[in-house]
Amino acid sequence: MPIESISISRFRNLQPAELLLSPGVNLITGANAAGKTSLLEAFFVLARGRSFRTTQLDQLIQSGHSDFQIVVMFLTPEGRRIPVGIQRSQGRFECRINGRASKRLSELAALFPVQWMGGNLHTLVEDGPAYRRQFLDWGLFHVKPDYIVLWKRFNKLLKQRNAALRTGAGRRAIEAWNPELADAGERLHASRQDYLKKLLSVFVDINPEFPTLREPVAIGYRKGWRSEGSYLDVLNESLASDMESRFTRAGPQRGELSFTVAGKPATEQLSRGQQKVFITALQVAQAKLLQQETGKSSLFLLDDLGAELDAQNQLATLRLLSDIHAQVFVSTIEEPPLTGIEQDHIRRFHVKHGAVSEVV
Repeated sequence: MPIESISISRFRNLQPAELLLSPGVNLITGANAAGKTSLLEAFFVLARGRSFRTTQLDQLIQSGHSDFQIVVMFLTPEGRRIPVGIQRSQGRFECRINGRASKRLSELAALFPVQWMGGNLHTLVEDGPAYRRQFLDWGLFHVKPDYIVLWKRFNKLLKQRNAALRTGAGRRAIEAWNPELADAGERLHASRQDYLKKLLSVFVDINPEFPTLREPVAIGYRKGWRSEGSYLDVLNESLASDMESRFTRAGPQRGELSFTVAGKPATEQLSRGQQKVFITALQVAQAKLLQQETGKSSLFLLDDLGAELDAQNQLATLRLLSDIHAQVFVSTIEEPPLTGIEQDHIRRFHVKHGAVSEVV
């Protein structure tokens, strides 16, 4: 599902641009602060309806203008060309897919399975468990179309039970939420567990392609409540303590991925460079699993590829992404090694003072 072309207007510091894109590797070179990351950000905003730099989309509107617009033409697995466009104007966000207005960001996300690899990549290892749950849920959203329905159902029930706890509702009123919440929670956990099992089988094959990781990283998962007993049992048994704390303490909302090396936390054993290699391998594995399960290809945005990745690991990343037919956008000051990647699957672009031009 590659993006064939993109038109960008009034976005950040970028001058108006209309670009024909490669379904393979798109190299974006230029000096620091030229606008390379802004170009990647445009693709991200298109795919997610939000930015990786700011929570305020109005900040992306070019100075002196009232809106920005991004329009792409992408190719479906069936070979159909579909236009997709977004526009942001003073607090209003509009999206059109094949001429039809859409108000759900999940539609954009489903069309464009985007993987961001930039300066905040280390949060997956170094920050709290919420980031790692998001990693799992992103994969499930794309692999299992009905997962988003289950996820929303669980979170709605959880909010309702927590609201009852906060307002001091009686024991019976709170207990009434337990059976439905337990059912949704067990199913959510089972989906995550099944997905992680498949992901690890792919990761095991990909990990050796990155020689920087001298020792294997073990990946574990805790479901968010004690291993013995059902979730319903735990909800019933912990009701008194939940009423005292006024929120639901156990459940998949507390689920946690763990990364360890030789039994110790990966944060203590891996350098920043090794962390980036490990997360890169994980994201490539996630994209490969997506392709195997659904036939969909992923969109990778690699910002400053050379930062903390040596030439050998850069080449390994690009080769693996080429093998799974991912569409890749790479920002870099100097061109990375491209040995073994077909030249007709590479397009080169240069950014200078916000102007993007193809290098022929």
